[in-house]
Amino acid sequence: MTSTTLKKSTVEEEPRDSRPWLSRRRLGDILSHIYIWLCLFIFVAPFLALFNYSLQKGTTGVYTLSNYSYIFGSFVDNLLTSLRVSALAISLNLLITLPAAYALVRFEFPGKRMILSALTLPLYTPAPVLGLGLVLAYNFTYRLTNSIWGLVFAMVVGTFPLMLIPIVVAMKDLPLVFEEAAQCLGATRLQTYFRIVLPLIGPGISAGILLSFIIVFNEYLVTLFVAAPDVTTAPLRVFNLVRTAGIQNTTAALAAFMQIISFTAVILFFRFFGSRYLKGTYLI
Repeated sequence: MTSTTLKKSTVEEEPRDSRPWLSRRRLGDILSHIYIWLCLFIFVAPFLALFNYSLQKGTTGVYTLSNYSYIFGSFVDNLLTSLRVSALAISLNLLITLPAAYALVRFEFPGKRMILSALTLPLYTPAPVLGLGLVLAYNFTYRLTNSIWGLVFAMVVGTFPLMLIPIVVAMKDLPLVFEEAAQCLGATRLQTYFRIVLPLIGPGISAGILLSFIIVFNEYLVTLFVAAPDVTTAPLRVFNLVRTAGIQNTTAALAAFMQIISFTAVILFFRFFGSRYLKGTYLI
């Protein structure tokens, strides 16, 4: 009995010992993790190099935070100008794109596809071409290049499709039955829009806001064409410093601080605004 039992236990344990430690599934998981970390390194490496250079003092290899003291000088005004232009451009984009997206999705009219293609034209236009066209329109026609509003309208033109397309997609994914039910219960079309449609297309709105902020806050090429002489945004200030003095450690500190602001703004948006109020899961 004892020998038979030992043989059975040996036979039962053999399959467990014979299984390979590195199975095909585990190998696939390892390769997937390596691929993700490799992509992350490729994307993050330029920012890490910039941050590392911003902490150095010349070429001595000594690390210091003194380079960041230049941020608290006149660069604060440049940052505030960039934030003000971003806020105004996003506000105007929302005022324009919300009714435009609703009309494009909910109504049928001749030439709708052609109009949508024309509205997305700035996405396919190179920045120098767009800047030159804006100069011709704003300087010689509307005389807007002498104030900050010329720059704001230029940013609206460039980022309008980035705000419009996510909202159009969100509107198409929203069933019409919600609006019909609200109107059957006595709500007007305007009440239905503000109390039903807007909360449910929140993901599209949040995506448009994020895309517009990232582009407007970091844009400098169009700013070169249309900004007034006394309007200097933070990206334009960094570009001018690199063009006149080369890549200095202090300039790298200014650029790194801009990147920190952009990253912090995205994190705070998702933490306190996007994840709570723009999920599209509740009504006002």
